[in-house]
Amino acid sequence: MPRILSLSWGRILAVLRKELIQLRRDRLTFAMLIGVPLMQLVLFGYAINGDPKHLPTAVVALDESPVVRSVVAAVRNTGYFEIVATPSEAGAEALIARGEVQFALVFPGDFTRRLLRGETPPLVVLADASDPAATGQAVAALAAL
Repeated sequence: MPRILSLSWGRILAVLRKELIQLRRDRLTFAMLIGVPLMQLVLFGYAINGDPKHLPTAVVALDESPVVRSVVAAVRNTGYFEIVATPSEAGAEALIARGEVQFALVFPGDFTRRLLRGETPPLVVLADASDPAATGQAVAALAAL
């Protein structure tokens, strides 16, 4: 029958005490123990950007009214989107499939008329969801508009 190892707090404290004494003697190891995680925090804080900007976007405007142009200008001014193409609807889907754009905004032909009637016209947003962090924040910016 195998012996079950019991937890000995005395042994754990003895090993902890030995390691602290050794750290006090070896200043380089102590500096690395503190310095390396601090350097990682600083570097990763600047290197990892959780707020992507200028995402390539295609705009399909089936209604080319001043209202649609002002909405497209507002989308551009958010800083999240950079309009790089104005294809047809099928062309926008192909651009997303090829990875050339991350978003496509499709304004229907009766967008302005519905808006002037007081309705809420649909705006189709096609998104490449391979980068969920970028997609989520950009769609939230669209919803705020």
